[in-house]
Order: sequence, then structure tokens, then C-alpha cells
Amino acid sequence: MSRTYNNKLKKKLCIEVCVHGKSTIKTAESNGIPIKTFEKWITSFNKDPHCFDFDNSSSINDFHLAFPLNNNFPYDDMSNEELKIQLMKKDIEIQRLKKGYSVEGGGMDQKVFVSLSKKNMK
Repeated sequence: MSRTYNNKLKKKLCIEVCVHGKSTIKTAESNGIPIKTFEKWITSFNKDPHCFDFDNSSSINDFHLAFPLNNNFPYDDMSNEELKIQLMKKDIEIQRLKKGYSVEGGGMDQKVFVSLSKKNMK
């Protein structure tokens, strides 16, 4: 049976082990958490100490889009071909964002590929 744990509990226990030096096994056993699950939390916490800052009780309404959806876009007035082109453009942009770069310019201008990160993505 799958059990979910509160992010506040995860962070508290990871701080006890990683910062205060308590025993991993004893902490997991005393809180009724499988050791493998607790080890995954500790690994995540060591990679990013803020990984459990998100509160599980938040709802989808608590989030705001960085780029709000344009509900005024005339999708209803477009033909199937125009809709396919719009969808293809959005798919391409999603793939570019996943790879970590965007394109500036377009049309007759020279396109410039701009990296969104200084990390090597390979």
C-alpha cells in the first residue's frame, strides 16, 4: 500500500539526519518510514535543500502562470490547417525549452539561438 508523507515532515527529518547528524536507520524506524524511501528523501535533500519547501496542501489555484494564456486568441475562427500550424509551432517551442534554448528573430531575419542556461546540457 502506497503512503504519502507531508513535505514538512520530510524536510524536518532530513534536517535531523543531514544537519544534526542523527542516525538514518533510527530516524526512519522511529517514524515508521521505509528506509529506502527515507534514503531517497535524503538524496534529494542533499542535492537541493529546498526540494521540500513546497507545501503538499497547496491547490492548483495557488499557482500563477509566468505567461498567462491568451483566451482572446481566435482558435474558433481558424481552419484545421491553421490549427495544425499553431500546434506545430507550440510543440517546437516546448522542445526548445526542454533543451534549454530559445530562438530570437525569425522570418527574414537571421535566427539567433540563445541558451537559457550556462550548464552544458550534454
